[in-house]
Amino acid sequence: MKVLAISLLAISSVWASYYQDAYPAVHPCPGYKMGSVTEMPNGFTAALTLAGKPCNIYGNDINDLVLTVTVETNNKVNVLIEDKDKKQYQIPQEIVTLNKNSKLNSFDNLKISYANHPTAGFGFKIMRGDEAIFDTMGKPIVFEDQYLELTSVLPKNANIYGMGESPDDLRRDPDDTIKTLWARDAGNPFKENTYGAHSIYMENRAGKFHGAYLHNSHGMDI
Repeated sequence: MKVLAISLLAISSVWASYYQDAYPAVHPCPGYKMGSVTEMPNGFTAALTLAGKPCNIYGNDINDLVLTVTVETNNKVNVLIEDKDKKQYQIPQEIVTLNKNSKLNSFDNLKISYANHPTAGFGFKIMRGDEAIFDTMGKPIVFEDQYLELTSVLPKNANIYGMGESPDDLRRDPDDTIKTLWARDAGNPFKENTYGAHSIYMENRAGKFHGAYLHNSHGMDI
């Protein structure tokens, strides 16, 4: 089984890759533990606290985070993870307004489950029926002042599309590849980032599509 690693960085160096089930030893990060949960009419919020010794990959691990999950419609779930002190930059709503009136039809209602993993800390699953379409369980979340890392499990030979311009196949190669989201005036470099960077991907599983939009303005490796 493969996993999808999403790295977001506010500095020049980046790291991300597809890798096997075992988390790579070069990043022995503790993840976060979920604490108190506050229920809301359309979701919940929860406190996340660093679960062990900071790993400080490309910056300083932030100790306290806030998780906010909002179920907007049967087919749209927003997951926001932010620093408790709100010192990290977020895209203002007046620049990018998230659509909260989706009228898309869904095959199955989306649900979210979560738990504290014994070694990787907090993780969550977004479920469509009985299938997890986004699953971070067992993969530590890394949240630093200059680096973020979020990992989701993928099925074998995943059919993934999107993520911006690149002279490459329409279907993204799921085996040990990196897609860089960093727009640049580079002509037509084969399998490299060029003019357009769009932080959304779509995946087709047995005729059912789902998409994940990454609401962040920093450079990314996926």
